[in-house]
Amino acid sequence: MATVGPPTCLTGRYRAVRPRADHGPGHPPAEPVETVLDFAFRPPSHWRTESAGRVSVSEVNFGAWQPLGLSFPSGELPWAFSPSPARLIVPELGPTDLLPTGEATRWEQRSARRVELPGPSIGGALRLVVDSQLPIVLCADVPGTEYREELTGLLVHTALPESLFALPVDDPADHGELRCYERTRAHYLSSPLPIPAAWPGALNRPSPIDGDPETGYLVLDLDPVPVPDGFTGAQLIRQPLTDPPYRTGWASDPRTYLHRWRDASWQWTVLVTGRPLTPAELGRLA
Repeated sequence: MATVGPPTCLTGRYRAVRPRADHGPGHPPAEPVETVLDFAFRPPSHWRTESAGRVSVSEVNFGAWQPLGLSFPSGELPWAFSPSPARLIVPELGPTDLLPTGEATRWEQRSARRVELPGPSIGGALRLVVDSQLPIVLCADVPGTEYREELTGLLVHTALPESLFALPVDDPADHGELRCYERTRAHYLSSPLPIPAAWPGALNRPSPIDGDPETGYLVLDLDPVPVPDGFTGAQLIRQPLTDPPYRTGWASDPRTYLHRWRDASWQWTVLVTGRPLTPAELGRLA
């Protein structure tokens, strides 16, 4: 089989779904983490990604060839990788005959083939859909888990403009976040914070880190006192009932335990690291 060279310029959408760490008995299944990025790629290693209006531009210099660019942490939650289209689109991937032949298939409008390789420590085989013309992975998943990475809306370009990969001079999103943070901090200098009365342990100095005083939205760092086999960190999020569930910040890390509930006035999210809340602790907290 002939060697396939590095891919040309590409644009498309990358989506990753990663299972979250197990909450333990008595809880419903842990909510997975989804990441969606629109991307542009120009060889050898220039990237532009955009999510929720925030643009990131970077250059990644890849080292020695690794099969398909897909790697999973060993000795911990294998889904704790950093989601990026670079995992599926790897410059200078090498000869496609390093992979099993697989069966012919199609992915959107592209010719491809299905390949199966040994999977990460949790789960079974790693199933791949590999492009027939370019050395890229179009889809990867592990049967029996929620894990999935995929490329959609893929377009091949002979060139992309230099301006697309220029670093943003000034990101308006940064100014908006700073103003929101300053308003929230100022508001809670004279207003009480919703500190849980039934937190299972001692708290140091809880403080607001994000929010909107007009709507009541608040992200509160609870600052728990670390104890052996206890919480290493905790955040409490309060939102209006009509808001979409909180999925940013710590919630986007599959190693973070996420608990949700609603009352008559608010929806609440608690994010903890170290260990999850027990069902009894969560019931008292709610």
